[in-house]
Formats: sequence, structure tokens, C-alpha cells
Amino acid sequence: MAAGRSRRRYLIVIVAAVALFAVLQGRVMAAMVMFSAVDGTITNNGVPVAGARVEREFLWSMKRETGTDSTVTDARGHFTLPVITRRSLMAIFPHEPVVRQSIVIQIGDASYKAWMYFKRNYDDNGELGRPIHLSCRLETEPAKRPASYDSVFGVCDLG
Repeated sequence: MAAGRSRRRYLIVIVAAVALFAVLQGRVMAAMVMFSAVDGTITNNGVPVAGARVEREFLWSMKRETGTDSTVTDARGHFTLPVITRRSLMAIFPHEPVVRQSIVIQIGDASYKAWMYFKRNYDDNGELGRPIHLSCRLETEPAKRPASYDSVFGVCDLG
């Protein structure tokens, strides 16, 4: 009788451990989005800006990790940047996600703040709840974009 209870407890512990491992593995293996994909167009007084360097950077506070990438606008002033993801075993522990994001447009010696934002989740398109489409007008002053949305700052309007 005692041996049967012992076996049952052992089986319960094994099943619980396997279930916990499966849940944690799914969470650990899931991609954490540091910066969702971005596309946009850069103009100056309505004229597309070709050859502008678009530099993107993030700082992941949990691991104090930074990452950068960049691209150059085409003849129509258009650019795209892919999603940036990371994985970490530390993600299984409760924490508040904080990822500082920035996009800077470089044209010769001139620099324009296009996007400044603090992301507080790891969801794809979690910045705005939708894909990031930017319309960057270099003749404008950096500001909250749009004015009623107080988290994104820069010269780009959200499309």
C-alpha cells in the first residue's frame, strides 16, 4: 500500500516536472522582439531623400545589451529594417521588459532624430500594436508623434 502511494507521488512529480519543463522551454525558446520591423519614407520639403543612412539602435535593460543595424534609402527615399529578436534563459524570471529604441537619420554631417521610444513588452509590433510605418519629414522639428501619442518622439509621423 505504501509502495503504491510512493510510486504515485513519484509519477506525479515526474509529470509535473515534464509539464514545467515544456512550459519553460516554450517561453525560453520564444523570440523576444527588441525592435519590430520598420519601414518608411524620408522626404525634405516633399522631395524624396535618396542615399540617407538610417541607423537603428536598441538597449535591452535586462541584459544591458545593445544592438545596431542600418540601411540606406533608395531613390524614392524608402527604407526597411527587419525585426530584431533575442533569446535569454533569464526571460523565465519575472521582470519588467524595457527596451530603449532609437532611429537616427544621417545625411552628410546632419543628424535627425527619427524615432525615440521605450518598448515595454517583447511582442512583435508591440510598440504601437500594429506594424511601424514612418513618414519622416526632415523639415519638421522633432516632437511627440502624433502630439496626442506621448511615447514616440522624432521627425517621423506614424503611418
